[in-house]
Amino acid sequence: MGNEAVIDDEATRLYEEARRRLLKNAPLRGESGPGGAAEGLSVGELDALKAVGLSVSPWKRGDGEDPLTQSIADYMALLETSYSTGEAAKYLKVDASRIRQRLREHSLFGIEYDGEKRLPRFQFERKKVIPGLRKVIDALPRGLNPLDVAEWFLSPNPDLEIEDDEKALSPRDWLLSGAPIEAVVALARSFE
Repeated sequence: MGNEAVIDDEATRLYEEARRRLLKNAPLRGESGPGGAAEGLSVGELDALKAVGLSVSPWKRGDGEDPLTQSIADYMALLETSYSTGEAAKYLKVDASRIRQRLREHSLFGIEYDGEKRLPRFQFERKKVIPGLRKVIDALPRGLNPLDVAEWFLSPNPDLEIEDDEKALSPRDWLLSGAPIEAVVALARSFE
């Protein structure tokens, strides 16, 4: 068997594993009754969703990329760019047992995958853990989807603006700037 076949088999296996794990997550499955996602919502709730640009219509092929396929691709990209426990230990120049301890303490964010933890790179910078990460992770609700956590850390937030620069910073950039950690902790507590 050539290298291309091995790579194709591994890619297929990773895709199927990601798909299986994502499909276990009920919010991503978009399960609903015969009336679609709008079934059971009040008129006020439907109006609120439409006011912020969200559609309650069922997704149909041809409307663009399948949201589940996009979620799978994003999930796989997050996994592929994350460190294994051993890689994180080497990057931080600590023993792997210290990484496992920090994962148990929730001072590092890990994703369970194929019997091991993967550590997204957003939490590291210049061979160190970003400042304040322990407090922020501790403030985040448990059991969040890893894609939501990564997006939250990396997306500009209008509540995080430095006075001299009116540009919104992501929680990660805010922490790296040396601005008060409490602002990000408060946002983490209100994460929905």
